[in-house]
Amino acid sequence: MRTRSPRFSSTLTAVAAAVLVWADTVPAQPATPPVPNMRGDGPAPEAKPFSVTRSDAGIDAVVARDARAELVATGFGLNEGPVWVREGRTGYLIVGGLLDNVLYKVTPDGKVSVFMEQAGYTGNDVSNTGAQTRSGRSHVLLVGPSCASLDSQGRLIWCADNDRTVNRLEPDGTHTVLSRGAPDGKRFSGPNDIVVARDDAVYLTDNDFGLRGAGRSPDKQMPNGIWRIKDGVSTLVLSAEALGGIPNGIVLSPDEKYLYLTALQKMMRYEVRPDGSLGAGSLFTEGPGIGDGMKVDVLGNVYSTSGAGPGVIRITSPAGVLLGYLNLPVYGGEPKRQICATNVAFGDADGKSLYITACDDVYRIRLKVTGVMPGPPGGASR
Repeated sequence: MRTRSPRFSSTLTAVAAAVLVWADTVPAQPATPPVPNMRGDGPAPEAKPFSVTRSDAGIDAVVARDARAELVATGFGLNEGPVWVREGRTGYLIVGGLLDNVLYKVTPDGKVSVFMEQAGYTGNDVSNTGAQTRSGRSHVLLVGPSCASLDSQGRLIWCADNDRTVNRLEPDGTHTVLSRGAPDGKRFSGPNDIVVARDDAVYLTDNDFGLRGAGRSPDKQMPNGIWRIKDGVSTLVLSAEALGGIPNGIVLSPDEKYLYLTALQKMMRYEVRPDGSLGAGSLFTEGPGIGDGMKVDVLGNVYSTSGAGPGVIRITSPAGVLLGYLNLPVYGGEPKRQICATNVAFGDADGKSLYITACDDVYRIRLKVTGVMPGPPGGASR
């Protein structure tokens, strides 16, 4: 057995003593816990109930003090693109299933059925299509439709993201492709959100959500941007570069004089010219609760959504004043559930219900003001 020399042992003792002295003189560094988030790794967020943040007194004309978020349906995984379809004295909500590649029909009492199969992608090989993302902790593939609206005849118009087309459902059940991209034959990257004007012009935000690998995809054929589809002609009305970010949410003001667009946490407002092109743009508002789909009410208030999480709906007056936030409930614990707000739609017979696609859930919040709804004139529509 080999023994250490006295000199070696004394050196170890000195080193140990130095370490102890250093430890006593340096303050302890507390471990920084991971920030809770709605998706990806890390701890689940803390559970929170529904709440309303009242930032301005003007919100009292919009949201009642006793407002609540009613869970209408659940189990969607990730959902998008809601639109209310009138039927008799009531109607139903259409919701896009991003994971399931279908459009769902959701009745006011919460019954869910399939409205359309293969609504986002009609192919059979998903090895090179669909955006990859996270839903809670899960790694998922988005192949379903992300937008829906109605034209003046009540025909459904929707974004088939991974077919990279904007389609219309005809009364006989057939599908018409309104646009595949630019007039020169170059294809959209991933139709994401739309708003339909009174003259049935479709304004579209096109980004990379229809491509595997997003902007790195070898199949990307043109830059992101905002398009106007009218009478079979697709025209680029604004580039993503001019917007200042990836285009996502889009909505017209009630009088259709302005077009609102979201890019990251900024909302821009553009003048709509008589020919449908866009004029001068300006920063309308910025901050939390901006980044995904939008709608407006008849007073001109803009309801924007936070996107991937948490589930926040921002309400901004037509003057650009932040009125407040609708904060959806948050589930705590594991398995982690993603609670987001990807888009909103006004519905029910009086148009005063705000329906929210919240990833796994669909919520309804009754408001004091009527929303602008697409479709044939009459009732609570334009």
